[in-house]
Amino acid sequence: MKLADHTEHIRKLIDNAFRNRLGRMGISDNNLTPVENIPKEYTAERKRIEKILRMLIAETGSEKEGYEKLVEELTFTLFNRIAALKVMEAHTLHPEIITRREKHGGRSFAHSLWIEQHPQARAEEVEGLLQFFEDQLDQLSDEIPLFSTQHPYHLLPTAIELNSIIDAFNSVENDPDVQDDIWKSDDVLGWLYESYNNYKKAAHKANGDKTEYNKVSIQSQVYTPRWVVKFLVDNSLGKLYLEMYPDSRIKEKYKIANAPKTQTRKIKHLHEIKVVDPATGSGNFLLYAFDLFYDMYIDQVENYDADYDENDIPKLIVEKNLYGIDLDDRAVQLAQLGLYIKAKRKKQNGRVHV
Repeated sequence: MKLADHTEHIRKLIDNAFRNRLGRMGISDNNLTPVENIPKEYTAERKRIEKILRMLIAETGSEKEGYEKLVEELTFTLFNRIAALKVMEAHTLHPEIITRREKHGGRSFAHSLWIEQHPQARAEEVEGLLQFFEDQLDQLSDEIPLFSTQHPYHLLPTAIELNSIIDAFNSVENDPDVQDDIWKSDDVLGWLYESYNNYKKAAHKANGDKTEYNKVSIQSQVYTPRWVVKFLVDNSLGKLYLEMYPDSRIKEKYKIANAPKTQTRKIKHLHEIKVVDPATGSGNFLLYAFDLFYDMYIDQVENYDADYDENDIPKLIVEKNLYGIDLDDRAVQLAQLGLYIKAKRKKQNGRVHV
């Protein structure tokens, strides 16, 4: 199965799980069961989710569309969380939470350790998977707001459904039709996002509706090939740098056409140079520009006596050099995740170019 097929399979699993979850809370696309008529264990979550649903109904102008928007947001949030965890695990940024191994009894390392600390969970459904997952999200939420259990679209399906969703994510790297080390790729979140939205593009095309302002992002999402990203960034940001520092060894690593041989631009501090992507999407241009900026900072430290602390460089790049906007808030969310992971990797690996 191709990555796009895995993505659609996972999306459907999560979508169905949340429709089931909402149904148990008395929420459907055309009906709200009175709170007093649902199991008490669902009351608190029902009240919280109902507030969000009413807001979405007001926004879309329809109960059905508000409900579909709610399912969509819940689905995308859980999808993004697990995808981000898989990428972070592939780069050993934290102990494995999602990836399972036989040596840990078919659990993830973190789940196996958690069960040792909570032995009573062995008797719970899927060995306390829901509580374990929430505990892990809580631990990561200080740095990544998406993982917060206070996130407006935080909701989990049943333990059995979550278990199936995690299995589906883990099956991706075991598929011979999927690129090796797929979760280590800089582009994987972008690929997933494009694949995730295929069903919406197909539905929009099939119904023949005019592309209104709120549908523009569906039709305009185009994944930019890596070679195009490299060419454009190398020959804009890279060339600008060489116009200030024509003797820089940067030109040995990056393909810059007609590299200047003499200084043609007034020198600026590197932290004053900004790259702005006005259609950021999932952040492909910014992620590649991050690598180039990082190498330029190192070049400044090693060859031009710049007073930058190497440990501060990833933070400087994110805060001072890279800017992006997009119509699609979800795409921006992925770009933020990608840059966070990139910065953590650079800080972890030092000068190793990844």
